Formats: sequence, structure tokens, C-alpha cells
Amino acid sequence: MQAHTIRDRVAFRSSLSPLKAPAFSLLDSLQAHPADVQIEALSLTFTILAQGAGLNPHELVERSRRQLSDAAAVRNPIPEAIEAYAQGELR
Repeated sequence: MQAHTIRDRVAFRSSLSPLKAPAFSLLDSLQAHPADVQIEALSLTFTILAQGAGLNPHELVERSRRQLSDAAAVRNPIPEAIEAYAQGELR
């Protein structure tokens, strides 16, 4: 079965690998701004994009939390690198 809609592609994604480059690009583009602005701008943009695509932002956050839990079990370097950035730069 091939997933055709955005909702399907999100729901059936089983790997964080395709998200690595875009996630790091987002962080790179936000780094020039204060930490509070980075977080709020990303949150606002995420919400607008999700709702515009017909997705529930709250459901996506819960999905992300489950993905992080799964990734932590196998020590996935993608969320670990983002977490290190947040702990080191967003103070």
C-alpha cells in the first residue's frame, strides 16, 4: 500500500532518517535569533503548517513524543543531536 496523502505519509513513516536534513536546516536557519524567538517561531510555524494540511498539531506532538521514546531505546543520533543543541544553545 502506498501512502498518498500527507496524513498517510506521516502516519506510516517508520524512520526518522528522512527528517534529519530538514530538521537540521530548520535549526540552522533559527540560530541567529534569540532562544525564545526560535522556539515560538518554530511552534507557530508548525501549528500553521499542520492545520493548513488538515492535521491536528496536538496529535502530531504526541506522535513525536512516541517517536522520541522509540528513538531513545536505540540511541538514535538525530534526536540526540537536536537535544544537545537545545541544552547547549537554548538557555
